[in-house]
Amino acid sequence: MTDDKLAPDTPIEEPAPLVDEALAAVNWKAGNQEELRALRSEVTRLKDSLHDVASGAGRLAMEEFRGEVRAQPITAAAVVGFLAFLYGVTR
Repeated sequence: MTDDKLAPDTPIEEPAPLVDEALAAVNWKAGNQEELRALRSEVTRLKDSLHDVASGAGRLAMEEFRGEVRAQPITAAAVVGFLAFLYGVTR
């Protein structure tokens, strides 16, 4: 056998699939990192917003409670006394 029959002189034209897959994986990972960063910042923003709303709701509830106590002080005192009695009985 001659060398011509064993190894033809044609260039290899098929792409390197492992390199293409590796590059695609790196690009995919970089895209995911950016998306993850954006999601984390959105979660932080939503958490801060929820904290603001919750603290505002707490203040509003306390103002409402104080208004009810001022409007009906005897009823409020009776409710507090009843709750204190229940607390004392269960201890």
